[in-house]
Amino acid sequence: MIYRTIIAVSLALVSVQGSVFSDDVTHKWEQFKIQHKKQYDANEEPKRFAIFVENLKIIDERNAKNNVHGITKFADLSQDEFETHFLGSRSPIHPTADDPLKTTVCTVAKTGTATEIDWSGKLTTAVKNQGYCGSCWAFSATEQLESDAMRLNLGTYVLSPEQTTQCTKAAFGCGGGWTESAYTYISNAGGLELDSDYPYTSYFGTTGTCHAEESKEVVSLTGFTVISCDSDTASTETNMANYTLSTGPLSVCLDASSWNSYTGGVMKVCGNNVDHCVQAVGVNSNYWIVRNSWGPDWGEQGYIYLAYGSNTCDITNDPSWTAAILA
Repeated sequence: MIYRTIIAVSLALVSVQGSVFSDDVTHKWEQFKIQHKKQYDANEEPKRFAIFVENLKIIDERNAKNNVHGITKFADLSQDEFETHFLGSRSPIHPTADDPLKTTVCTVAKTGTATEIDWSGKLTTAVKNQGYCGSCWAFSATEQLESDAMRLNLGTYVLSPEQTTQCTKAAFGCGGGWTESAYTYISNAGGLELDSDYPYTSYFGTTGTCHAEESKEVVSLTGFTVISCDSDTASTETNMANYTLSTGPLSVCLDASSWNSYTGGVMKVCGNNVDHCVQAVGVNSNYWIVRNSWGPDWGEQGYIYLAYGSNTCDITNDPSWTAAILA
């Protein structure tokens, strides 16, 4: 009886909103719940269904500009809910240029003849999942340190994004932060522990309390470098590509506000309001390969492809790498 009531309410919502999806909207909803193991009580389901219907319209609108969108695990969340819980780059606390650990460069010389590269699995660990916590900045910084440790032949370490999330005082944990703040914390603290020693517990949005142990720290850094050619985004993107082709991945912060419906392909249409930090792990003449931290069940097994050469999603905003050392 409850199930029939929910479906009746759902169909009424479709009718009220003048849906163009006809009867198969309900089928899509039921398939979405099965695929993503979603369960709601009788009060919550009509609300989530209404959001789902609205998101189907948004998907169509986005696909009219760039056909890379579809139903994802975020399809029952409003845009505000998605941005609140899954994006976490905080521009109000962006560190100043006088950070003693920071070096800024514009020109990065390309070495070798490679025109395309994918460092996934070579200089990266597996895709992680930040969960309902705006800790993307901590994951981006932690993953960059992992990659730089591999690049410098220090070893392969799965480091603790939870330590970064909980212990970086110049950030807000699940409430957001910046990679530079994380780098400064890591250097001052003496390094990061392994994820196995300091596991991730902020998945459902509660940051928790720092409990790092210096004796368990394995990798640290002596500084970090940011690629920036002032307001010349084309030059910045070229030099980012030079670095990635020649050397390795880059931490990047960008606009991911439309990524909640990304399902695959090359994203060409995006905003420029920076709200998320990830890692650029490859590039060619057509697109960037970007590793996200929403789990392998999002996008292309946890990755997204962003069109190269047009500063897609403002990818040139904050590219950086670290000078990793053993702790």
